[in-house]
Amino acid sequence: MSTYGPTDGSCTIRVFKAGLLSAMGHDMELIVTRWSLTVDDSRISGDFDGDSLEVRGALRDGELDPSRLSPKDRRDILDNIRKRVFPRHRPTQIHFECDDFDWDEDLIEGRGTLQIPPHSHDLDFQAELSEGRAICQLSLHQPDWGIVPFKAPLGVLKIKPDIQVRLDLPWS
Repeated sequence: MSTYGPTDGSCTIRVFKAGLLSAMGHDMELIVTRWSLTVDDSRISGDFDGDSLEVRGALRDGELDPSRLSPKDRRDILDNIRKRVFPRHRPTQIHFECDDFDWDEDLIEGRGTLQIPPHSHDLDFQAELSEGRAICQLSLHQPDWGIVPFKAPLGVLKIKPDIQVRLDLPWS
């Protein structure tokens, strides 16, 4: 059995802007700073604390640019996530459970359940194994978990409902 966390790897979330004034906003990358994932021969289990999100920076042409957001921008983004994105959820209790997966030397494939209380849904995943790393990238549709994507007043700036989650771990 192996257990991983933020000292071993990373769990990042990319969100993308939309709306009439989307040119005024930023696509951005967030990082989950408190999480753990346990993997053994028959089970994968993970806990993620959505209250531990930090803003890593804005994205420019898909590349992270930490300098594009001021400290105030970062505080405002996190405040909006806590008050407007997760108002009815318990983001400290995000849990993933999987006992249906296969792996070979290049790939882990499986189906598990992601719970963002109070909602829970099954999802399929793949993690590529290469150069001592396991990298899993998922697209999550926020409304499937009852999450209403952020929207500024009058909807002139909003976040698209699909977000990208990336988990990067050491693997041997």
